[in-house]
Amino acid sequence: MFKKAFTTLIVLLLAAPCLYAQPHKKRKLIKPGPKAKEEIVKREPKTREEILTQLETSTAVYRRENIIARALDKVTINTPNGPIIPFPIIDSSKDLGPSFGIMPILAVKDRRTKTIRSVIVPSVNYNENLGITPTYRHYIFPDEKRYFILRASRSQRVERELMFYYYTPQFRGSDVRVSLEAKHWVTGKPSFYGFGPGSSSEAKANYALSITGEELTADFPIIKNVFFNFDHSYYAKKISDGPVHNGQVSEKFPAVYDDASELRAFHTNRFSIVYDDTDHPFLPKIGSYASASALYSNKKLGSDFEYRTYAFQLKNYYNYKEEGHFVTAVHYLLQFQKGDPLPFYAQPQLGESTGLRMAGDGRFTDRGKFVFNIEERITLSRSPFMKFISETEIAPFLDVGTVFSKPSAFRARKLKYGPGISARLVIRPQLVVTVDFAFGSEGTNAIIKVGYPF
Repeated sequence: MFKKAFTTLIVLLLAAPCLYAQPHKKRKLIKPGPKAKEEIVKREPKTREEILTQLETSTAVYRRENIIARALDKVTINTPNGPIIPFPIIDSSKDLGPSFGIMPILAVKDRRTKTIRSVIVPSVNYNENLGITPTYRHYIFPDEKRYFILRASRSQRVERELMFYYYTPQFRGSDVRVSLEAKHWVTGKPSFYGFGPGSSSEAKANYALSITGEELTADFPIIKNVFFNFDHSYYAKKISDGPVHNGQVSEKFPAVYDDASELRAFHTNRFSIVYDDTDHPFLPKIGSYASASALYSNKKLGSDFEYRTYAFQLKNYYNYKEEGHFVTAVHYLLQFQKGDPLPFYAQPQLGESTGLRMAGDGRFTDRGKFVFNIEERITLSRSPFMKFISETEIAPFLDVGTVFSKPSAFRARKLKYGPGISARLVIRPQLVVTVDFAFGSEGTNAIIKVGYPF
């Protein structure tokens, strides 16, 4: 596992341009007053506008060629719409095992402004459990804030996806932020291990989760940086046997499987108070995000269950010396449910994609969970990549979390710890490719995905 993870990390970093540091600005030497000794005085902390201006792209800075850039030019396929560069896929999941394939990336430029308006990322990969999986991804950037995603894939065994996502921070010219997602998704990746923080890794049982439905989210401004959030969703969900043949939920947890294999309707509405002064919805460098929410599901509104989910979340992005090169990112989440018992897949989970990167997806399940994550996001370089500007980043991190049956049952001694390190390619305006390597009591895990973990 370590060897595969290390190989993946090296591939991503070598795919980026040579790393070179930007020259540091010299501090000014201020002449002393009549009653003071000579000293070096720090300038006042930069404003948000100054920080963001420093982070803006300036093509004049990136004219210098390097050996990696020249190597990329050799394998680049130039088209009238933009360059295509084929990349290898080398992934190793503790849930599904290794995957191999190829992923050409096409960046489509606006011919007038020369800015990137969309990125097309098809791929074909092979996994022992899933077989061959062709995937089509299309990221569309109408401007610096709005964001479309179109994605479709189908594996030889079990997995498939058809998804549309849209986000705008200024709906129809207002200050209302809106996102919309519609999808049909079948994944064979997660596993179930039993309930509670004491569940055994030996009880691992694979399954396939099917989800079909839609979700609409709207943020309404109240006062500066404070929003009222409304989230509506309707999904039909069920499980079936998964692609991994070393144990299924239907075999190891037959009573749980009988309940979860029935198609169930989940119609939920969530109300939140949100504080958000971060600089970017997907690639934050500075600011804070905090939310308190209550979700409810009612049978009279078409749901098969009556329950409530309460959640409290905090994210903060702190710039060391306010220069943007070192960003300390911190995330807290407390979540718990009350009401009808739910199928295990609809309960809070802690794992690879839900706060604990060292573990497989769905590793810990119960009616509540606590998560704490901290990363130091270090920008190594900002360089031309695939004919447009990107950043390379490395981020040591620590994940901490646990699950519990009710808030009073939370115990600090049940916390799980997962340190690790990430390598990232940040493709502005709105895309980041991440390779995570994590380890801890659950062993090691290597993850490749699109997007920040928080």
